[in-house]
Amino acid sequence: MPRLASARSMTLALCVPVIWAWMALPALGHAAGELPHARLSAEGEQVTVELSTAPDDAADLVVAAGLWPEEVFLAYLDVLFGGDPGLLPDDAEIAEVSADPALADYLTERVRIRQQGNDCPGDARVAADFIEDGATLVFTCPDTVTEAEVDITLLHDRDPAYRTFSVDGTAQYAVHTADRSAHPWDFTLAQQAEGGVSVAVLLAAAGVILLGAAGLLARLWSRPADGTPAEAGR
Repeated sequence: MPRLASARSMTLALCVPVIWAWMALPALGHAAGELPHARLSAEGEQVTVELSTAPDDAADLVVAAGLWPEEVFLAYLDVLFGGDPGLLPDDAEIAEVSADPALADYLTERVRIRQQGNDCPGDARVAADFIEDGATLVFTCPDTVTEAEVDITLLHDRDPAYRTFSVDGTAQYAVHTADRSAHPWDFTLAQQAEGGVSVAVLLAAAGVILLGAAGLLARLWSRPADGTPAEAGR
């Protein structure tokens, strides 16, 4: 009970800054904590998407790919609140799922690049430790890429509250939601804006952190008082 009471207090304390961030930016949110990030770049006919996620989201992606049971995702989630890390998969188990083609297939099905309305074929290069290091997806389009549509539906089949945050090193960003998963992208912008990080990027980062934290605490709040992992709306 003290942990739940503390979570309630922290959630209330977050309300004011979250409202400020909400007013300054398009609505952001997430089913757990930190949003999955997709860093975009293009060279010639190729678009590269570097995908990184928090460990619990990475585990949920493995569950979505049909390689782990729900209990493994809940174990990762429980560790965030002081649960036993000894219940998590070991290095060999992580390496096994990281190398499984089913995970690469899930990623290329849920991350798509379209040039002039046509899908560009993609190849997912999953890191040896997907939980920690994510994956890099490379898409090859028919023509040199200057503009394209980026469509990301990662984990929307698990929970429509999941969102992915896309960046490219400039002030350009997008939040891929269940209601709006596809966004146009201008790949001709400079990869690093001169003169430092823009106010828009700083505000976007603040919104992601604050609303991600609020979602994480809300998930803790929703748990039974005895600490048993809840299904969290699944």
